[in-house]
Amino acid sequence: MHYTPCLPAGLPYNEGVPEPPLPTHAQDERRLEALLSRTWTLAREEEHPLGRLQGLSLGPYRLLALLGPKNNVGSRYLQLLLLDSAGRMSEEPVALGLHNSGPYPGYNWAEVIRYEPSPLVGGDRADLRALGLEEPLFQALSGLVPPGGHLMVEYDSPAQKESERILGLDYPPVTSPLGYLLFRVGCRSFRDWYISEGGREGPRKLQGFKPLDEALAEERTAALRRQVEECLARPESPQHGEWGRSARRLARVVLEELTNETGKRK
Repeated sequence: MHYTPCLPAGLPYNEGVPEPPLPTHAQDERRLEALLSRTWTLAREEEHPLGRLQGLSLGPYRLLALLGPKNNVGSRYLQLLLLDSAGRMSEEPVALGLHNSGPYPGYNWAEVIRYEPSPLVGGDRADLRALGLEEPLFQALSGLVPPGGHLMVEYDSPAQKESERILGLDYPPVTSPLGYLLFRVGCRSFRDWYISEGGREGPRKLQGFKPLDEALAEERTAALRRQVEECLARPESPQHGEWGRSARRLARVVLEELTNETGKRK
């Protein structure tokens, strides 16, 4: 079902549900109208979990959540755009991806196939990373995935250069900025998809798994702790330069957080 792309005049969104944030600048209105006249619709919570992110506040911005068509295996395309307080819409999505749901925990996942943490909004960069707003964004995305599901995020784009270098040096995934971000939103084990299988798997990406239950959470947390401790026990490699120093710094942060997490369980 497509929404009628009649943006001005406060078109009602859905009775009892807040209206999605809509652009007020003519150029942005035309861009959104073009999207809604083709394959995209405004996400609604009663139709898809992505609707829970509609209008979500991220500091001075709000999310505009759009749903696209299904791919050949039934996963649904999605994109998240930013709107500022002046009603200006980001020139590109902060996240473009896919969402899948199914009867078993492992069938439920979200993938970000293109991530831009600092899109242009009205000619200015909306730098979510500098504003400390990446984690709230990914907390919202993680909320689309139940325990036992997983999140995948690309690290081929320029914004993910630090993670790409650290992963390429074979440090534990959680010691990369992307891995740490996934750790913060509930992932406790990881898989690095660093080889695209004939192009079918898309860009290189990091996959983070959310534990199914408390027992599995404890098991995976213990394994993650051992992995981080082994990383810190190895001598520092001067040839790894700033990437190695960054990885070891994050390893110490993760280890401290894991220690605090374990202490709270006791």
